[in-house]
Amino acid sequence: MATHASRLGRPLAQWLDYIESIHRRSIDLTLDRTRRVLHRLQPRLPSIVVTIAGTNGKGTTAEMLNAVYCEAGYRVGCYTSPHLVSYCERVKIDDTSVTEEDFCAAFERVEEARSEVPLTYFEFGTIAALDLLGHAEVEVGILEVGLGGRLDAVNTINPDLCVLTSIDLDHKAWLGSTRDAIGREKAGILRYGGKVVVSDPKPPQSVRDALKALRCDARLLNEDFSIEWEDENIWHWRPDPGKWPGVESKWSGKDSKATGGRMNNLAGTLAAVHLLQSRLPVQPHHVDALSGLKVPGRQELIRGDVTRLFDVAHNHRAVADLAGMLRRSRPRGNTRAVFSLLKDKDLFSIVEEIKDQVDYWYLAEVESERGMSVAELQTGLQGMSIADLDKCHGPADAYTQALLDSTPGDWVVVFGSFYLVGAILGSFSKRTVA
Repeated sequence: MATHASRLGRPLAQWLDYIESIHRRSIDLTLDRTRRVLHRLQPRLPSIVVTIAGTNGKGTTAEMLNAVYCEAGYRVGCYTSPHLVSYCERVKIDDTSVTEEDFCAAFERVEEARSEVPLTYFEFGTIAALDLLGHAEVEVGILEVGLGGRLDAVNTINPDLCVLTSIDLDHKAWLGSTRDAIGREKAGILRYGGKVVVSDPKPPQSVRDALKALRCDARLLNEDFSIEWEDENIWHWRPDPGKWPGVESKWSGKDSKATGGRMNNLAGTLAAVHLLQSRLPVQPHHVDALSGLKVPGRQELIRGDVTRLFDVAHNHRAVADLAGMLRRSRPRGNTRAVFSLLKDKDLFSIVEEIKDQVDYWYLAEVESERGMSVAELQTGLQGMSIADLDKCHGPADAYTQALLDSTPGDWVVVFGSFYLVGAILGSFSKRTVA
C-alpha cells in the first residue's frame, strides 16, 4: 500500500480509487469508525445542521433547503450523495460545488487523522465533506443521509432538525424487507426532544412510534401542514393552526412540475424552514427560489422536437411517480425508455408500474458490478418491444440509438439508476463542450 507521503498531491481520480480500496466491504454499517476519525480530526461543525433521511426525495429536499437559505443570504454547506457526473457535486458551498483541489486537500486531512482506521468509501467521503464545511465556516449545514439512517456515517452528527422523506422498499438486504423495518432504520436519525418534519404522506408505524418514544417536536404532512393548489401552477403551503400557533399561511409559489413526490418534498421543505424560523429567519420572497427549481437527474426535462427526460427513479414508489408524470404529460408520439437497474432492485414491480407508459425499451448495462446484465433485464420485459442494439449496450450507445429512432413528438426517458443517468449526462456534457 502506498505511504501517506506518496499520496500527497495525487489527483482526485487516484484518491477515489484509493479510498475505495482501504476497506474490504463497500458497505459496512456502523458509527464507531467514523466517530473515531472525527474525534481526531475535530472539524468545525455548522452552527445549525439539518439531516435528511428517507428512500426517495432526500436529494430534492436538500436542494430545496439549500436554495432557500442561499437566497436568504446565509452561508450554506450542502452534502448529498451519490453524484451524477462529478464527485465534486457532493459538496456545495453557497450553491457552488467545491473544486477537485479542495476535495483532495480534505482527503489528505482525513487520511492523516484516520491512521489505520479502515473507513468505507462513503465514510471517508462523509468525513471529508464535514471537514470541507468546517473549513468554509458555513452557518447552515444540510446533510443527506446515505443508506438507512441509524448506522449511517452522517448520523454521527447531532442535528438541529431532521427531515424524513418518503419511505419505500429499497436496500432490503441491509435495512429490512418491510416499510416498517426500513422506517425504523430511517428514524434512527431522530434525537430526544428534537425537531422533526415527516414529508411521507403515509409514514410507517415504526416512525410514529419513534416520534412518540423520543418526544419529538414533530410536524407530519397532511396532518400538521399541507400543500393546496389554486390552479395548475399556483400552490399555497398551509399550516394547521393547532400545531403552528401564530404562523400565517403566507407561503405561496409557482411550480409546473407538480408530481406527487416533488410536492411532498416542497411541503416538507417549507415545514422545515418554519420550524427553524426563530434561528434562521426567512422572508416570503426568499421562497421564490423554489419556483421552477431544477434538480439534476430528478424528472429533469429537456424540451425539443424530441423531449428528453432524466430521472434517477430506481424503486417502486419513485417509478410510480415518474409513470404518473408521463400519464399527465401524454406525449403525442412514442415514448422510448433507456433503462437499467441494479441487481438489488425489484425489476418486475418496477416494470409493471411503468410499462403502460413506454412504447419501446432500450436496455443498457452500467459500469458497476452491481448492475443487471441485458439478459437479466430482459426477463422482466418479456412480451414488450425491446430495441435491437447490436450488442452495444453502454448507456451512451442506448441513449444515442433511442434519439436516432425518434421522430418529432417522441419522448426519450432515461431512468432506473444513478449510474445510468450520470453516465449519459456526463457523455452529453462532454460532447457539448467538445
